[in-house]
Amino acid sequence: MHVKNTVVIKGAGYFVGAVEGKDYDNGQIFIEEPFDASKQTYKGFRTVEYKCVDSSIVKPVMHLPFPITAEVTMEISATKREGVIVVTGIRPLAAAANTPSANSSQAKAAA
Repeated sequence: MHVKNTVVIKGAGYFVGAVEGKDYDNGQIFIEEPFDASKQTYKGFRTVEYKCVDSSIVKPVMHLPFPITAEVTMEISATKREGVIVVTGIRPLAAAANTPSANSSQAKAAA
């Protein structure tokens, strides 16, 4: 099943090369997701890693300043024991608002 979502991508990475004689071509993106609002012991957001089909999905966005808002296409498949989600496409839409770093004045003011 293919699904398209508009998400905030906080970062991305890829690797193309050989390790111990085995060739690799992979990528991953890191998506901001909200915690379950029904849980009173969690609040805010977390960053979740999603695997990509290969590095060709990630390379076109590596020059962009993160975080970005993007339309992400995912393929969801399931086996008897687990579900697998793989990113098959990324279409950048806009720059996303930056999360204040621990050293920023906004973070210090909030403390």
